[in-house]
Amino acid sequence: MASPERYDAYTLMEQFCDDTAALGDALTLFIDRPDYGFIWLAYDDGVPAACVSVGFGISTEAGGLAAELRDLFVAPTHRRRGIGSALVITLQARLDQLEVRRTDAVYGEDAGLRAFFAARGYSARPATRFSLTRR
Repeated sequence: MASPERYDAYTLMEQFCDDTAALGDALTLFIDRPDYGFIWLAYDDGVPAACVSVGFGISTEAGGLAAELRDLFVAPTHRRRGIGSALVITLQARLDQLEVRRTDAVYGEDAGLRAFFAARGYSARPATRFSLTRR
C-alpha cells in the first residue's frame, strides 16, 4: 500500500476496526515504515474489495524473516467470488520474493477464517500468546 491507497485501506478496515484513530495511526505507520510491514489490497473493477495487513519479524524457529497476516477482510458485496483466495495467493508470491520463511495467519475465534487458511495450506498452531497493548 502506498500513500494513495491509504484511503482505500481505511475504507475497508473501518468496517471491522472499533478504534478508527488507532487504525489511522497504523496506516500512517505502514506508509512511513514499510520495513515493518504493509497492507495488501485487492480490487474488483477498480473498487477496493479486500485487504490484509502484513507485519514482519524475525523467526529464530524458521531462521529468517517471518510475516504475520492480520485483518483479512473481504467486503460483504465481494464475498464468495474468489477475491480473498486471489488476495492470499498473490500476497504469498510477494512474500516468497521477499524471502519470508514463515507466514502466520491470525484468525482468532473465527472458524470460517481458520478453515479458509487451512484450505490454503496453512497449518494450525497452538495459541500460546499473551499480548500487551500500550497507548
